[in-house]
Formats: sequence, C-alpha cells, structure tokens
Amino acid sequence: MSLAEKQLAGDYQEVKMVAQTKSQLQAWFVLACCWSFYLYEYILRASPGVIANKLMADFAISGESVGFLIAFYYFAYVPLQIPCGVITDKFGPRKVVTTSALLCVLGTVIFAESTSLPLAQLGRFLIGAGSACAYICCLKIASVWFDKSKFAFIAGISMMMGTFGGMFGGAPFARLANVQGWRSAMLIAATVGIIVMLIAWIVVRDRPAHKISQVSEGNLLDGLKIIAAKPQSWLVGLYSLMMFLPLCVFAELWGTPYLMQRFGISNEIASYGGIMVLIGYAMGCSVSAKLSDYWQSRKKVMSLSVTWTFIGFAIVLYAPGLSFYGVLAAMFLSGIASGFSILYFTTVQENNPTKYSATSVGFTNALCMASGFIFQPLLGKLLDYSRDGSFGADGAPLYTLEDYQFALSAVLFAFLLGRVLMFFIKETYRQD
Repeated sequence: MSLAEKQLAGDYQEVKMVAQTKSQLQAWFVLACCWSFYLYEYILRASPGVIANKLMADFAISGESVGFLIAFYYFAYVPLQIPCGVITDKFGPRKVVTTSALLCVLGTVIFAESTSLPLAQLGRFLIGAGSACAYICCLKIASVWFDKSKFAFIAGISMMMGTFGGMFGGAPFARLANVQGWRSAMLIAATVGIIVMLIAWIVVRDRPAHKISQVSEGNLLDGLKIIAAKPQSWLVGLYSLMMFLPLCVFAELWGTPYLMQRFGISNEIASYGGIMVLIGYAMGCSVSAKLSDYWQSRKKVMSLSVTWTFIGFAIVLYAPGLSFYGVLAAMFLSGIASGFSILYFTTVQENNPTKYSATSVGFTNALCMASGFIFQPLLGKLLDYSRDGSFGADGAPLYTLEDYQFALSAVLFAFLLGRVLMFFIKETYRQD
C-alpha cells in the first residue's frame, strides 16, 4: 500500500470514528429526552398518593372511591400498552412522545380544575392515556439507537429515571400541595409538561440517519400475534404484574396513609416511605443487568428479587416494635430487591424479534401495569370492608393499623404467586 493510500485509509478511519462519536452522543440526547418525559409522567402518576386524604375530604369519598379515582390512570394506561407498542414500532417515538405529553398536560389541567368526581376521573384517564407510551419509547430508542448488548442496562436505567419522578411526586409534591393547594400544584405540573412536550418535538428522532427502519411491511398486528402466541410472554408478564406492586401500591398510593396511621405523622414525613421504595427500586434496576451478567442468568436474579421483596415487605407490615426509621430501612432494602425484577423486560425482548421490541415491551407492560388497575381499588375495597365505619374531623374515613395490615396482606400473597411463576419461566440469557 502506497503512502497516499495509507493516509487516505487513516483519514477514513478518523472520519468514521468522529461520525460514530457524534451518533453516540445524539443517541444519548434522544434517550435523555425520552427519560425526561418518563420522569414527568411518573410525577403525575405518583403524586395523588400524598394528597389521598385531601382528595377524600375535597370530594367527600371513601378509600375505595379514591383508589378507584386514582386507578382511572391505569384504566387508560393498561389497555393502551399494546396499541402504543404497535404504533411506536410503526411510526416511531418522536410523534408518539410529543402527542402523549400533550395528553398528559390536558388531563392534568382537567384534574386540577375538576369540581366533580367524574371530571376528576376523566383527568386521570387522560393522564394515563398520555403516559402509556413513556417507558415503551425509552426501550424503543434503546433497541434502535444502541447496541443490543446495552438493552438490559438501558432498561434498568430507564426505570430508574422513572422512579426519580416518583420521588418528586412524594415529599416535594406534598410540600408544594400543602403550601399552594393540590389544585395549584397540579397546574404547575401541567406547565412543566408543556416544556417537556416542546423539547420532545425538537430533540427526539426515530432512528440514526444511517439506519433504515426495521418495521415490517405487514399488518400492524403481526408482531402482537407472534408475541401473544408464546406462553413465556404471558408468564413473564404475570410475574411483572406481581413485582410492580411495591411501586403502584406502596410508593404511589397506600404507603403514605399506612405510615401516617402507624406512626401518627404528617403526609410529608410519611411520603419518605414511598421515596425509600423508589430510591431502592432505582438502585436495584441500575445494577440488575450487571448482576445478571455476573451470574449469567436472568432467572436467578428474578427469583432472588421476588423472594427478598416478600421478606422485606412482610417485615414492613408485621415486624413488632419496628421504629419509623427501621420501617424506612426495610422499605429501602425491599425496593432494591424488587428493582432486580426489571429484567422481565429484557427476558421478553430476548424471546421475540428485535423489530417488534416496542410491541413486546408494550405487551409486558400492559400486564405489569394491570397491578395498579387491579390492586389500587382492591386494597381500597379491603380497607372499607375492614373498617368500623368511623370518620375524621375533615370527613375522611378513618382506618386503623389493623385495617391497613389486612388490606396490604393481599400484596404479600401476590409475591408468593410471583415466586411460583418463576418455576415455569425459562432462562433467556444470551439465548436470543
């Protein structure tokens, strides 16, 4: 090879490296934008937990009714998971994220301005509809913009970003709602949503410029048929339903009232229990892929997750004489254990074609988020079944510690079912 040819080859390699670096930076910017929307929608999802008593007093409703109100988020979110996955695979994340952010803003304004329970339910429904694509789009970006080996890591980090939103929806939102009123706090959240929507439209791109679409030319439902035909897809999805309960039950809704009753504390202080679950969950999600690589197994990590989550929350509910800080520590450690379970998204993705990555995530997330659809109103109903019928000075129903323990025991039973499912879920580590 002549000197000129060597120089030309060197110049080509340098240009190629610069282009790859630029593409990688763009990939992280696009993913970060999707993360910001996921964080934002998680604030909207989790915030009612710290104002549950205010909602009961303002709308003159019971625990069952407030659980039903908040669950309207899931009434939209869950059925839309599969359609959102299919649509994201077909049309790309940019349009989907922007439109979804707009729906979240609209729903938040309606919820904040509602003067009747049906109007508040409509607001929560629209928030759920807008939020349905958030996590799906993060993982779609991961599958299109990044190497396949990074998928499990990004799945964990993406969920961690969502839990940061849950943290902001805890004590910070409680403080804002106590100072400004819960309605004004929700309007402030709507303003933030407008900013997120504009950033999404400007920054997000569906795929790198050099990569062609992986979408097939077939029917929109082709991917769904392939995924739904596999028993493993259903088993992993049902496992995810059980393992999301620490977030949708403890962190998002019933954890704060439970701690308020157990220790006689304010909603701001009690909300730190949910924050401990979310911080732990975020940490568990962030290291789940590394732990899976170390053991060379998805199944071992998921089995460990459900076992230790059951033990941790049994301590939270029933350990006698445990101080408030002891409960916080137990919730934190249980959150870490439950975060390991996030590998269910990787497992189902490894069971299905890459071009249907968003559909496979949507399918699993539909079953996962059914946990809120089912358990938030269920626990409210169990609380009302257990209580003696008394009311507080503000007109909200009163529940004893025993009432909460009775209702939350349903979560422990769900963890046991999740552990049984692990006997039937197959290993997928490096088998895709």
